[in-house]
Amino acid sequence: MTEADLTAVFEIRLAVTENKVTMSRLVELGLTPVSVAKALKGQAIGWVCTDSENVVGFAIGDGASGEVTVLATMPGYEGRGIGKTLMQLVQAWLFNKGHKEIWLVTEPNPGFRAYGFYQSLGWTPTGKMIGEDEKLTLQRP
Repeated sequence: MTEADLTAVFEIRLAVTENKVTMSRLVELGLTPVSVAKALKGQAIGWVCTDSENVVGFAIGDGASGEVTVLATMPGYEGRGIGKTLMQLVQAWLFNKGHKEIWLVTEPNPGFRAYGFYQSLGWTPTGKMIGEDEKLTLQRP
């Protein structure tokens, strides 16, 4: 992921059909193209998946905290293995950074695809809530 990808990244995050968020909410959380660009120059790294030249999925990990901060796929591109591949990349990178356990937060709604998706990849719900989201963890294999 480069700074040039951030417009598409934010478009995808705002377009998702589950765990929807508005730009004003992202700004409240301190997530703007400027803040993400700064993070990518620091301890974070991101990956994008493209279809032709269009970004259709992305993931970002925070190397300092061991958090998978975001994983999103453009509606219409779900179920193609994009999320799984992006997750494998960010997980491997975080484990290679020395983390024995990595984490993410997600809405604890069993009806949402993401909640089951993460568990299918070995992530364990902890029951610990961070805001309205539940913390899930994954141990180094």
